Amino acid sequence: MSFSACGCESAWIGPSIDDICSGSQYVAFMTLVDLIIRYACDVSDPCGRIVPKLQPDPEYDFIVIGAGSGGSTAAGRLAEVSGWKILLLEAGMDEPPATQVPAVPAFNNTILDWNYTTTETTACLSNGGICTWPRGKVLGGSSVFNGMMYTRGTKADYDRWVAAGNTEWSLEKLIPVFKYTENNTQIGSLVSEEYHGTGGPLTIERYNEAPELAYDILTAAKQTGFPVSDDLNGDKFLGFAIPQFNTRDGVRLSLAKAFVRPHKDNPNFHVMLNSTVTKIIISEINGTKRASAVEFVYGGQKFTVNVSKEVILSAGAIATPQILLLSGIGDKAVLDEVGIEQVHNLTGVGKGIKNHVSFYIDLKINEPNYVDLNNVTLDEYLKLKNGPLSSTGLGQLTGRLWSNYTTPDDPDIQIFFKGYVNTCAYTGAPDSPVDPSDPDERRTVRIAPVVTHSKSSGTVSLASSNPFDKPKIVANYLTHPDDMKVLISGLRHIQRLLQAPILIEKYNATWQKYSYGNCSSQYEYDTDEFWDCAIRYDTYPENHQGCSCKMGLESDPETCVNQRLQLHGIPNIRIADASPIVDLPSANVQGIILAIAERSVLYIKEQYLGIKAF
Repeated sequence: MSFSACGCESAWIGPSIDDICSGSQYVAFMTLVDLIIRYACDVSDPCGRIVPKLQPDPEYDFIVIGAGSGGSTAAGRLAEVSGWKILLLEAGMDEPPATQVPAVPAFNNTILDWNYTTTETTACLSNGGICTWPRGKVLGGSSVFNGMMYTRGTKADYDRWVAAGNTEWSLEKLIPVFKYTENNTQIGSLVSEEYHGTGGPLTIERYNEAPELAYDILTAAKQTGFPVSDDLNGDKFLGFAIPQFNTRDGVRLSLAKAFVRPHKDNPNFHVMLNSTVTKIIISEINGTKRASAVEFVYGGQKFTVNVSKEVILSAGAIATPQILLLSGIGDKAVLDEVGIEQVHNLTGVGKGIKNHVSFYIDLKINEPNYVDLNNVTLDEYLKLKNGPLSSTGLGQLTGRLWSNYTTPDDPDIQIFFKGYVNTCAYTGAPDSPVDPSDPDERRTVRIAPVVTHSKSSGTVSLASSNPFDKPKIVANYLTHPDDMKVLISGLRHIQRLLQAPILIEKYNATWQKYSYGNCSSQYEYDTDEFWDCAIRYDTYPENHQGCSCKMGLESDPETCVNQRLQLHGIPNIRIADASPIVDLPSANVQGIILAIAERSVLYIKEQYLGIKAF
């Protein structure tokens, strides 16, 4: 497909919107929407895209593995240094034009998704104990289809990191790093310069549009005694809020768009897409181990590329431990199971992975259940970058609260919302019901409590020695009894919120009761025992995975990297993704992934150039 109308020639290969809308009734209109977005130059940005390499050079100073949130950030920052030669390897393709629209349904379960699953005995029982973990397999990673919410966590979150021996990772020392990343457009009007910065690659701002119900829920919070905040990343880190997002002028700002695309004309910065890393090659000279090369497959051909300085491993909390294990780095017992010779003993690889876990309840409100995507809203978005297509609907609202098992200084519950999202449309006519067979159906809103400080943890290991086989993941959800207690406490907070007069009188918000398998026949409704059964039956992973290669002291067998993110025993491998997270923050994890990736390059610049930023 030519884009000469935008002033350049380009071609798109990959899924379109109609690929995620099952059913022939959607194809005609959704195909038209996708085509229009592709030719909207200020949205699809065809002329700003990188041109991938088809053949690597024999050697690079730095090889970055994985172009998700961490890898895109690290590679872009490395590319700022004149003279350094960098190769960025990504297993997926470039992000499709439609993903640039915030309200487009997520492209998970497509070729842009690794489609990971976990095997459980205590959760996701409605699906036979199989939990789905969508993770981005695309330039930009999960930032291409996540909710874009920018939250960082609290002081207490990072105090736990410091207590584990990571003295340089307090919130006080991280705030300059967070500010360094940002170009915050609302300093002074919404947030404070004490906590936020300008001039960085990542634009941070609120969406251009929010449903009226979002603001009414903030009113409901006040009516029921909950705090409300303009900035959960500032002094008022508790309560309900419409936070900020990585969005720019109504368009999704993936981390690839923010950090990689600005360097597309740098001759020393090479990007290879559809390139699957199979192993890191380790050499040993005089008893010192170092990464000497990276092996990967592109177009059915295996390449081995030498690295003179460092490998930045940023394949994500799942693929990073997988690649280490495939390289012979890990616990010998785990490697022996699949017949891989141990090259370096590091028992913490893949151990202790965590994810936020939640449970959604449904409300019906007294509004018609219309499809929000139509000819009028599409035109509004294309002309003004406004309207329902410019946001994630009610998903832009959140809350940070505390259970009965902690204190307000260390909140352990996050509340998420869903609703007013742009589902697949079968017609461009306004006021089209989602279900034509039931035009009077009321709109559904979903609310979920999330346990953010999970005490349950799992493992990532190998199913085989074949690098193209998916890893074996066991999350061990809800195996620690405290996690269930916190989730039920979160449900009680939601019940309190729903007593607000504005939600009753204006929306007639009605809690929908379900049986959750045989839970309703075993337990009295709304007892803690009933919710324990229901949550295990209908479990929702929030896709905030981390902690699979934790940061900490080398003497701690559960850790993999030091404070400078260098692999214990092989210091020219650094990890720059969610894997080194010590314990999950009470927040979405993308913000801390950015800080980890930024810091990895700051440490590199300090080591090789003598430049200390902060």
